[in-house]
Amino acid sequence: MTNRWLDLVEVVGDSMAPTLQPGDLVVAEQLTYRRRAPRNGEIVLVADPREPTRELIKRVVGVDADGVELHGENPPRSTDSRTFGRVPTPSIRWRAVARYWPPRRAGRIAGPTLTG
Repeated sequence: MTNRWLDLVEVVGDSMAPTLQPGDLVVAEQLTYRRRAPRNGEIVLVADPREPTRELIKRVVGVDADGVELHGENPPRSTDSRTFGRVPTPSIRWRAVARYWPPRRAGRIAGPTLTG
């Protein structure tokens, strides 16, 4: 386990558009999920279940005993739980909390909570 609790992440690809755009820079933190499970609506970073060295950024749309369901907000451009299924809750360690670039869009990350 790393001692870092904050990280800076660049969004690559448009699977989370319109909330996150390619080139957006976000702050992610990992203290929250040391205390509790992810919640619906949160945007999280998780290792790609198909390629663990690659990291995905997705929105939580379902949490239950079997795992966490993750969706991108741009379905035609997103590989997510609709493709690889739910992910184990412990595999989600980072929560995206704010965008700091570009300046005109800086602030807390918000957007629709997806269902289904």
